[in-house]
Amino acid sequence: MIGRDLQFAAEVLVRDLLQTQKDEIVAITADTAADTSVIEAVGRAAAMAGAKPLAVLMPVPSGVSLAADKDIQVEGLSRLLAHADIWIELNVKWLLYSTPFYEAKKANPKLRHMCLTGTTADTLIRCVGNVNYPAMRKFTVILRDKIAHAERVRMVSQEGDILTFENVPGRPISCKLGDASVPGTHLYMGQIGWTPEIESVNGVICLDGSVAPDIGVIATPVKIRVEQGCIRSIAGGEEAKKYEAWLKSFGHPQMLRVSHAGIGFHPGAGVIGDILLDQRVWGSTTWGFGSIGAGMLPPEGVYAPSHSDAVSLHTDIYLDDKALWMHGTLVDEDLKELSGRLTCAGQEV
Repeated sequence: MIGRDLQFAAEVLVRDLLQTQKDEIVAITADTAADTSVIEAVGRAAAMAGAKPLAVLMPVPSGVSLAADKDIQVEGLSRLLAHADIWIELNVKWLLYSTPFYEAKKANPKLRHMCLTGTTADTLIRCVGNVNYPAMRKFTVILRDKIAHAERVRMVSQEGDILTFENVPGRPISCKLGDASVPGTHLYMGQIGWTPEIESVNGVICLDGSVAPDIGVIATPVKIRVEQGCIRSIAGGEEAKKYEAWLKSFGHPQMLRVSHAGIGFHPGAGVIGDILLDQRVWGSTTWGFGSIGAGMLPPEGVYAPSHSDAVSLHTDIYLDDKALWMHGTLVDEDLKELSGRLTCAGQEV
């Protein structure tokens, strides 16, 4: 049985965020590791909206992005997405940046893609159903503008590791405002991501949250030394060894290069090994390695055979030497006033 909170969250997703219309084709993709209750709730919400949902279940591929291609039905999935109005992706091993993703973008530029990889019932409830969207939108826009105007960024881990980089004026900053009614790829609110001047990224990234794919929640911090945007060394315990082996297994230099930075600020997020939730934890930072999407680095992005996201918790974040977060606590005066009103419990009136 589908719980009331889960069904409500699914209806918010389908009705309010995607603004699904009568007779639209809604493709729901999932692998056999996905939460079946979410598949059912989303499908039911689409039918309630008068749309025509179609769920596609596939075995869990061995890799993500392009590395998933060899284990999925590329041609059939590409054709389905070419004719869909909406694609809700629930796959645990994500298809973002896979061949069906790129083929769908090319053949169907009007496609609304909601990338909710690995979403569980709890995640959907906390990150979609229990959000004060007006307040979250205001908060996100203010933070986005602060990042856009910053020339230099400094991040300090809980263990004192320092990473610095410079921003590129005018380069896109990805932030979701809870409106998935327009073509393109959409994600949960609560994170801002951008590609800095890659060659300016220097220092140590201390991962103490989670790493995706395959590793999940980190028990022993993984320390990545970066010089001019390139990984020079990875140190730590068994997870560090596993992560280094995974990155190097592709034999491609871009897998050892920074692709983007990110800041998390969703009050409903917690570290559970679901990367969509983990990288939205309040005061966390995310680093991507591997492929860079065209939306991050126009016009074509940067090719790599796969992509990884990795999370650092409670990061001290400075924009042009002005503190934004300290030890996981928001200290910026412009944002603090809104921070207590981001969930439904703090709903604006």
